Amino acid sequence: MKRDLHETDIIHQEEGVVVRHSFLVMMQHWLVALSGLVLLFTGFGQLPVYKRYMLDQVPGFGWASDFILNFKIHMAAAAVFTFAGIFHLVYHYIEGGRSIMPRKGDLRESIHIIKAIVKGEKEPPHGKFLAEQRLAYALIGFSIIVLIVTGMFKFIDNLPTVNVPYWAVFWNTTVHNIATVLFFLAFIAHIGAFVLKANWPLFSSMFTGKVKLGYAEGRHPLWMDEIRRGEATKKKMMAECVVRIFAGAMVGTGVVLGAIIDPLWYLLPAFVAVNLIQSAFTRWCPLENLLVRLGYPRGKDFLLK
Repeated sequence: MKRDLHETDIIHQEEGVVVRHSFLVMMQHWLVALSGLVLLFTGFGQLPVYKRYMLDQVPGFGWASDFILNFKIHMAAAAVFTFAGIFHLVYHYIEGGRSIMPRKGDLRESIHIIKAIVKGEKEPPHGKFLAEQRLAYALIGFSIIVLIVTGMFKFIDNLPTVNVPYWAVFWNTTVHNIATVLFFLAFIAHIGAFVLKANWPLFSSMFTGKVKLGYAEGRHPLWMDEIRRGEATKKKMMAECVVRIFAGAMVGTGVVLGAIIDPLWYLLPAFVAVNLIQSAFTRWCPLENLLVRLGYPRGKDFLLK
């Protein structure tokens, strides 16, 4: 049965804090956020807007109107973006956390929460994530998947040996642009939520990984109950196979590198993909076993903190 808690949701009574995010979760979050911002900037940079509005005259932004340089930075950011996105999917599949997934009634609950905050009334008890966070996650996640798929197609179309029909290019570009707007709007909404003072501790937790115990008990009692029920029976939790986690992310990154550098690079994600898929079912990973023979510890020996 899949767990609904992350392996690092732990209460530290003596420190007066609750561990909300592991280092891996924070890493995924910031890799997506930072590479996404670079993609937005360089994506618009491939249009003549920066030269037209003289952004390239601002000190430090002389490169902004250089199409080739923008394209190269865009591709590098795309590799990081793809890596982080696939890493996230694989990591959460293995870990089993489902508390961020949207639920029925989230929109209604979000409106209720906003009204309660504006009127100064008591909010309904929350789980680990607020309803609006789950909705934002769904929108951002959907736009990211569409951006990666259509972005791959756009890059392949730029290869000199590939000739894609005009209608396919047109609709792929249109969908890519729509997904870009959705990602940007979801990003603004995500950041805008932290204007509310009640959400400040959630923002700081993306840097520290922790929230104060009093805050968690007062605003997220359902999450605290889940943690306490889990801690009553669980043993000390260890990370799943780190090799399998990175394998999933390497698949996407290897595809991008293969398209940019040389077709032989496709052998890397192909090999890793086979390891990932079969190990998900058999729990036996040849790549992991090879590393163990070379002296590295198994994935379960790594403790997520």
